[in-house]
Amino acid sequence: MNTRTALCMSLSVLALGQAHAAGLAIGAAPKGDAVSVASRVIKENFPECKRVTKAVRATDGGIHARCDATDYLVFTIFNAKEGKAREVAMNCTAAKRLLNVSC
Repeated sequence: MNTRTALCMSLSVLALGQAHAAGLAIGAAPKGDAVSVASRVIKENFPECKRVTKAVRATDGGIHARCDATDYLVFTIFNAKEGKAREVAMNCTAAKRLLNVSC
């Protein structure tokens, strides 16, 4: 199971319950330079982030990034019910602890 699949399953069950799981789709990070995209999305989700020092786009389109010695995974979540995609940055330590997902 790849990171995207694990995140989708975990977030669906955790946040919305199984009844709504079909309405969520985890997608690639927004297009563009990985450092620029990661910096923008991480800072929107974690304003305390000062500087993204590393960002690499994975084969599934997600971005693995580091900001101020903290690792993040950047991706999108599409909510079919709302018809909207949201740009998300997830702290990897929290993802492992709360969802048992490594990034």
